[in-house]
Amino acid sequence: MKVIAGLGAALALVVLAAPGAKAQFTPFATEGDWEIAVNSNMGPGCVAISKFRNPTSQVQMGIDATNPEHTGYLAIYVEGADGIAAGEEIPASFELGEDVFEGTFIGQQTDGFGGAFVPVNNPDFIYDLSEKEEMIINYGEGRRVIVGLDNTDAVFDVLRTCQETQ
Repeated sequence: MKVIAGLGAALALVVLAAPGAKAQFTPFATEGDWEIAVNSNMGPGCVAISKFRNPTSQVQMGIDATNPEHTGYLAIYVEGADGIAAGEEIPASFELGEDVFEGTFIGQQTDGFGGAFVPVNNPDFIYDLSEKEEMIINYGEGRRVIVGLDNTDAVFDVLRTCQETQ
């Protein structure tokens, strides 16, 4: 399956699971086609959400502030996704230009969406994504998401401001 997430996608805030618990999102701001929200279950932590269709999906890039040393996370959710069991560990790679990072997604199922999240040990990794043109996420067998990051400086500035106000 190949899914392309673009900035031209329509947004609508949906309550989905985030790492470890059902997310409680409170809208914070909209920047372009991105929604920035506060996830009360993450510390609270803030998250940037890009939604897209074909299939109905979303990518979340956020901050986990549940510990004094904040971390980041990336998550992908697809409506009606089958084949990814809650708690399942799925190898993943993240291509950012010439840089490739390896990680492990942890499967989740919630409210008609299936997907997975991967913790990131440094929140600056999330903020620094604005410096890239795209992020290619490869996970499972033949699953790929391409997240367009062009012109996201303002998105990640709002994400940082959101987190600083928590």
